[in-house]
Amino acid sequence: MPEPGHSGQPLPGEGPEAHQVSPPEDTEQELRTLVAQLRRAMQTRPTIDLARGILMASFGLSPEAAWDVLVAASQNTNTKLHRLAGDLVGTTQGSTLSDAVHHQLRVAVAKAHTPPPSPSAPCSTAPEPQ
Repeated sequence: MPEPGHSGQPLPGEGPEAHQVSPPEDTEQELRTLVAQLRRAMQTRPTIDLARGILMASFGLSPEAAWDVLVAASQNTNTKLHRLAGDLVGTTQGSTLSDAVHHQLRVAVAKAHTPPPSPSAPCSTAPEPQ
């Protein structure tokens, strides 16, 4: 017998479809993909963090600004972020950057050092008091 005030129809999340689980093969594939992505992140993250540290120490950047520089240079040279970071870390041991990467890093660092535009004075649409 339905509870008072209950129509007898299942509420959303109560019917048989609420207990259905996606097929195990889909879940398994999603988990495999996630594990592969996490493994790659664990392998590449230390190099990226070293490159950020180099930029921070060399140019007086904040951690966020150093990240922005790496991302901008990566995008503008169509280079994977972890590869660009590895190339930058390699410069500490005597390797050199390509001219394109060097140029994009300089541009991104210069942009990071440029202060953001100050907000202009708010426009008042209210009439002046008399």
